[in-house]
Amino acid sequence: MPALEFRSADARFRVHVPGATVQRLLHLCRSSGMLETGGILVGGYSATLDCARVSAASGPSGDSVRGPSSFQRGTRGLQKWLERRWTARGDHYLGEWHFHPYAPPVPSNTDLQQLGRIARTADYRCPEPILLIVGGDPAGKWLISAHVVPKGQTAVPLQLIQSPADHFAPCWSSSQ
Repeated sequence: MPALEFRSADARFRVHVPGATVQRLLHLCRSSGMLETGGILVGGYSATLDCARVSAASGPSGDSVRGPSSFQRGTRGLQKWLERRWTARGDHYLGEWHFHPYAPPVPSNTDLQQLGRIARTADYRCPEPILLIVGGDPAGKWLISAHVVPKGQTAVPLQLIQSPADHFAPCWSSSQ
């Protein structure tokens, strides 16, 4: 599975999702069937701080609430998982992800309000949280959307970079 790379129209925000992480997201979505699912994203930033690299995505914690058109991420076990990722790899909390089964990967007002709260809450230490939404059929035709919500601002949609012809160098190489 190839990596995915997203960027804002002004190239101020970029997100790199390695192929292995995309595969994990699709696996978690397939396992969820017709129910929404989700979790958190962790990783790091490029030296210039203009690109986030998602190194891992958690699955839903045991206290998450899932429905056919709703998902409320729980917290059970996430702190321990985050601490292990920090100790082993120096990973930071980057944001959230969830699945819209057989629906477009369009964030709801609730999704965007949640990210706005995360951006404003000092405990998260994440003033520009990322939201990835997987939509469609994870075993067939699927799409992933990416958004970032800078503190005190509205959501910024990120576009999938389709090819090198987009005239932007990748924000993360396999050697980083």
